[in-house]
Amino acid sequence: MNMNKPWMIVFACLTLALLLLLPGSTTVLHPDAGREAAAPSWGASEDAGLGPAPSDDGDDTEYWALMVAVGVYARNPDMDRPSMLVEAERFREMLPVSGHWQEDHIRVITGENATVPRIMQGFRWLDEMEDENDVCLVYLTTHGFPILWDLPPFDEEDGMDEALATYNGFLPFPNPWSWEPLANPLAIIIDDMFNALFNRLESQALGVIVDSCHSGGFNDNWSYAHTYQREVDWVQEFAGELQGRNRVVVTSVPEEDTSYGSYFAHHIIDGLKGYGDANGDGLVSLEEAFYYAREIIEEETSMHPQIFDDYPGELHLTEVELPPTVPETPEGVAVGDTGTAYAYTTTATDPEGHRIRYTVTWGDGTTETTGWEEPGREVTLTHAWSHEGTYDVAVRAEDERGATSDWSAPLTVTMAAPGHVVDQRQVSQWWLFGINNTRWLTQSFVPTVDRLAKLELSLAAWGSGYDLTVSVREDLDGSTLASVILQPAETGWETAWVDIPVGEVALTPGQRYYLVCGGSADDWGLGWSVGRDNPYPQGTFYLSGDGGTTWEEVPERYSGDACFVTYG
Repeated sequence: MNMNKPWMIVFACLTLALLLLLPGSTTVLHPDAGREAAAPSWGASEDAGLGPAPSDDGDDTEYWALMVAVGVYARNPDMDRPSMLVEAERFREMLPVSGHWQEDHIRVITGENATVPRIMQGFRWLDEMEDENDVCLVYLTTHGFPILWDLPPFDEEDGMDEALATYNGFLPFPNPWSWEPLANPLAIIIDDMFNALFNRLESQALGVIVDSCHSGGFNDNWSYAHTYQREVDWVQEFAGELQGRNRVVVTSVPEEDTSYGSYFAHHIIDGLKGYGDANGDGLVSLEEAFYYAREIIEEETSMHPQIFDDYPGELHLTEVELPPTVPETPEGVAVGDTGTAYAYTTTATDPEGHRIRYTVTWGDGTTETTGWEEPGREVTLTHAWSHEGTYDVAVRAEDERGATSDWSAPLTVTMAAPGHVVDQRQVSQWWLFGINNTRWLTQSFVPTVDRLAKLELSLAAWGSGYDLTVSVREDLDGSTLASVILQPAETGWETAWVDIPVGEVALTPGQRYYLVCGGSADDWGLGWSVGRDNPYPQGTFYLSGDGGTTWEEVPERYSGDACFVTYG
């Protein structure tokens, strides 16, 4: 179907120009509750790729997908949610495993490419490719919120339309009423526009997935929307507005106060892999995937996903192809020397008995893929690191049909250069504690050697240009033995092991010392990785709320230690 008509772009621009600058409360689609474990960095901007794609001229059903995952936001790193990008990539990798899908029938618009024009072009591509014999799938994930007016066609009982933010969806200056930035009226898309885009499609079936979860800080802009119920209502209303004949719309409904990351999308994807095949017919419908995900989510959280089903029968999307199990965490030497090859073992099984090959990321920028192995057979992987440092080693498995597992939990290894030894080490990562000009953090340690030759910390930098002061002290409030100010390279919501150039520091073995981290900015640009359940019994993790003037142990519910490595 050809949509070479300018009215869509004109209508979009005119509609968006009417919107107010001031949104209601914002519900986060896919907020990242913690750190993604050991997955390689995600691509923040995949081109919409709107050139011609092949399409059969016959009457056979073709499957087309458009995925929009914003995930990062211009000039507003506090709003970034990388799990949106992680799940979009999982979705993109999963679909072609099924015989229904071809890779060139899938368009993914992410990160900086997820602007209003690019998204409109994506829908134009979808409209041009599909016909009345086909099946379409649309996946949307970004921040969403109600707006203050119901724009034409005046279809909202509460007088407010719902909108989703694009890459430029937030204004680059402070909001006087909230930490959350104000919405950019020229960079959001309202529910009525999505409906107009959906109505252009001729396909026999349309599946829509909107994943939303509540974030406690996103409901405080305006009193009219200052309730949890308003957060629930906007998600229900947004999904309900997308209803239509031959459509299935599925969405999560937020839980009060708590974010669950990409929980809904994660389990929908797993359901479509085959775990949701409730009737055992070898096919998975969007309805089956939804009920599979809903059962898990309602059992483990207080979220209540909803479905709006106006499709006769089942909207089948995939054929069952279960992936291999997640490989076991690699086992092998965790502390060693550069230039020495070490062996690591892992294993995985395949539910359908297919052969498996493994891909390992060694943490130093290199990856390796094995040949095909029988499922359940232990494999050995060998690697030597050429540079001193700490690295996360993770593995995933792929079967002969192309189905891939998630990444294993990482094994964190530290390799010392000649003349150095690894002394104290806490590498268990569970959470990130933010650092700014008032929130300072300290981790104590007890050396067994008489010098500190090198120091590494596991840090996240959500933006660039943030100063971090790192000091080594004899006492928490005492003299400073060494101090340095640095600007860690931007990592997004990933973490990185960062060399801290404090120079060589003389130590007394058995005496307690303190690693102090403080910031100079008043916003949250930096974070220090922390492990749970007291993984470093020789030390204590401290928190200051007044820029290092007073200190207290981190509350019991966190019971953690910050991540660090010292070399002698």
